[in-house]
Amino acid sequence: MSNTLYPVLAVYAHPDDEGQASGTLAAFVQAGHSVTLVCATRGEVGEISDPALATNETLGYVRELELRAAMAQVGVHQVEFLPYRDSGMVGTPENDDPRCLHQAPSETVTEELVRIIRRTKPGLVFTWDPTGGYGHPDHIAVHRHTLSAYEAAGDPAAFPSAGEAHEPRALYWGTFRMKQFAVMRLELEKRGLLTEPIDEEMRQRLDKAMEEPDPIVSVVHDVRAYIEAKQRGSSMHRSQFGEGSMFSKLPDDLRAQFFAEERFYRARPTWTDGDVPLVSFN
Repeated sequence: MSNTLYPVLAVYAHPDDEGQASGTLAAFVQAGHSVTLVCATRGEVGEISDPALATNETLGYVRELELRAAMAQVGVHQVEFLPYRDSGMVGTPENDDPRCLHQAPSETVTEELVRIIRRTKPGLVFTWDPTGGYGHPDHIAVHRHTLSAYEAAGDPAAFPSAGEAHEPRALYWGTFRMKQFAVMRLELEKRGLLTEPIDEEMRQRLDKAMEEPDPIVSVVHDVRAYIEAKQRGSSMHRSQFGEGSMFSKLPDDLRAQFFAEERFYRARPTWTDGDVPLVSFN
């Protein structure tokens, strides 16, 4: 980890999205950096693992509390929310809700993020990749808006009422690998640890994921030192990941394998083969 201290900003769409970077954020906190997490929605239309934990009406509030608790496990106490609803998946009624992130005007969301960047003055910014990992409209939207805000924040002529211009050093997005989930699920099946069989549609998705090439990475960050903190953080998302979730069934060896590294691509300044990372994550 670099000896130079600077704020770090992570921008994601839903509570639990932060899991792709929680070990890295914990490492920055441990090294003395100030870390802020921005969540664009409260995940109001996510699944409810146990009806005793939340209702459709209370889920957003519950998931906000869960995210704050999750981030506290990795030492991040600066958690902010944007005022948008979870958009749900393409084709659902929630995706057409004018209050949802997917429907929000780009300039409005960008300005809100520019304001946060100029106020927190991060050296590094983290967010979703262009695909949103698996195509979720909110993941794609938060990627697009964060990229726009990153590029506008250093321009004094852009959103002049949003504060003094600030240009972060670099923008990273997580290189989400559906293959990693496929490997875990198929191994759990092999060991007889799944409570329900994998249906044909899911098996096709898993097979497809196994065939996909890994995305290009700039940094593979070893976060084994933060596995326990990451696990504690993940366990706080009880309304999303209940006792029947894949994560609850991972034996110790697979749990360590799943949580041991986090992979990122440096999007700004644009990464080219042979580049040296501007900042050491170790």
